[in-house]
Amino acid sequence: MLTGEKRINVKYSMLKRLFASRRHPYIPGLNRPETIEIDLSGTKLCLQLPPHHDSDGFEDVQAPIPQVNIYDPALYRDSTLDDPFSSTVFIKRNWDYYGPFWRLRRLGYTTFIAVVERVNCLPEGMSCFNPHHLEQALIHLIYQMGPNTPARGERIAPVNWVVRQSGDSLWVHYEVHKNLGELIEEEDFMRAQYSSYAVTPLDDRHYLRLMFHNNGYAPVEYAIRHLNVLRDKVCHHIELKLSPSARAQQEQARHRWPGARISLQREPENWVYPEWRYGESGIGEPRVVILKPGSSPPSFVP
Repeated sequence: MLTGEKRINVKYSMLKRLFASRRHPYIPGLNRPETIEIDLSGTKLCLQLPPHHDSDGFEDVQAPIPQVNIYDPALYRDSTLDDPFSSTVFIKRNWDYYGPFWRLRRLGYTTFIAVVERVNCLPEGMSCFNPHHLEQALIHLIYQMGPNTPARGERIAPVNWVVRQSGDSLWVHYEVHKNLGELIEEEDFMRAQYSSYAVTPLDDRHYLRLMFHNNGYAPVEYAIRHLNVLRDKVCHHIELKLSPSARAQQEQARHRWPGARISLQREPENWVYPEWRYGESGIGEPRVVILKPGSSPPSFVP
């Protein structure tokens, strides 16, 4: 039986759906988030997330894993220590955006993914709790997602780089956009297809990365506004309490590098992408064959 508050919420949702538009889309469950609590090897994470909603039913879903041993090598089975980064997904869900009630199909959607990432490429003696080292790790990650994987297309990143302190945790927010070049009017909606990230250290060599992969709609200014509203609603209600061992590493990093700083603003990297072609598997070639190298990976500075 519905309580008075729940009945009000249901009626409010029905009205929001009835009067939804491209300017003011309806997002199911936006104001009725679920409380998700995760134990990441003693670090306690609490998220307020709208429930999964995917009208097409094609998106993979990862129900929240309540307890994750971030030090279990089996969790990173899709990569090895030779890879620059290894990650494991512990939440994945979809959120739809709806316009006028007579339009049954969604306008757009956001795919949310939460991962723990192990930074295999971070040199010994460096720490994700050092803000300068964390920044270098993220720029290296952006390089891996860009020039090092050219088949995915050119990217513009980082965009809208923001650094904020929340309690004892440092958070870095940024976006990755496709390099779309010149667009005709009918393609303008593609500017609302981009990814937002929120990252914070979990220990010396692991960080939490929250991903918001957006597929928006036109008019772009309306779409981007609401894509960001949903992202901010999630990011501004995160609770994170580091484990005793993580806090000890954090304190050690503060004492070891008291003057370490992270850039408060960053412009997109001006990397050169390699010239490449798809390989021929029949003759043993890799999936991507580099014809002319592009920019080298960024180096780490202790």
